[in-house]
Amino acid sequence: MIIDRTHRCWMAIIAALAAVLMLIYAAYVYWNPPGARGGSPLGLVFGFAGTGVILFECLLSLRKRYPASPLGRVSVWLRAHLWLGLLSFLLILMHSGWRFGQGLAGLLMILFTVILVSGVLGVVLQNWLPRRLTELVKRETVFEQIPQVITALRLDADERAEFLTGDLGIGELRDETALRAGGRKYYFDPAQFKSAMDKVEAERQKRRASPQIDMEDASSATMKAHYLQEIRPYLRERPSRLGKELFRNPAAVTSYFHRLRTILPPVAHEVLFDLEQIVEERRQLAIQARLHFWLHGWLLVHVPLSMAFLVLILVHAVMSLYF
Repeated sequence: MIIDRTHRCWMAIIAALAAVLMLIYAAYVYWNPPGARGGSPLGLVFGFAGTGVILFECLLSLRKRYPASPLGRVSVWLRAHLWLGLLSFLLILMHSGWRFGQGLAGLLMILFTVILVSGVLGVVLQNWLPRRLTELVKRETVFEQIPQVITALRLDADERAEFLTGDLGIGELRDETALRAGGRKYYFDPAQFKSAMDKVEAERQKRRASPQIDMEDASSATMKAHYLQEIRPYLRERPSRLGKELFRNPAAVTSYFHRLRTILPPVAHEVLFDLEQIVEERRQLAIQARLHFWLHGWLLVHVPLSMAFLVLILVHAVMSLYF
């Protein structure tokens, strides 16, 4: 959720309500020196109001499941979720007399604080990370397709390396019978593609039979060793620790391939340039995956704790009224 001018009205309304509530609380404390407590008349009003807002907050997940519902746009619900959530924390604080309390009441306040902090952190991340992603990742792809893109990059790198080394001894093949559209894989009858696949396999065998670019055997062996031990392990879905260190940033990628160009003849430089581009794209995909995790990972804390908090606050309300 991006904080923009559409939030100004909500900010003003919530700020005004918070000011009014604080004045009411201050007046109550003035006329009743002990102040509002959970069992006092005003404390109960604050408690019921806060609980009502919290119940509304938890309806957001249900609202998202039915985007075509006539009950207001999801964007409006998101703005209400953010600003009413902040107001509910103030209501619960005034309900408790600005004390965390003990036992179940103390546990509820701790949970509510963690939920509030995680929600604020989520909003901050949602406003900062997309811009950071644009700065760091020039070749962004659909997140769900990252594993397939990594596989394609690895196989492309294999083909380019084999121009210099010949057969790498790797049996991984492309899935020639599948077509991807809309993030889904559609399979065709392999028999319809037999002739084309035979031609592709013949071309593969020809390429692998011997290096397509003539180099000294020592240079080919050097290239093969660097590719199999350092470059290709980085092109897996879970890159090697060594690869992460070697290709930790753009400067490191450039430095690595510059060093390879100094030890390999000029005829290999075009292939090395292609491999450098592939490695850099893999590095950017790793950044995208990491930022995507942070962009959505806070929900793994926020949502389960919110559900637990809702159950406990209902238990707290029943126990308080009963006893």
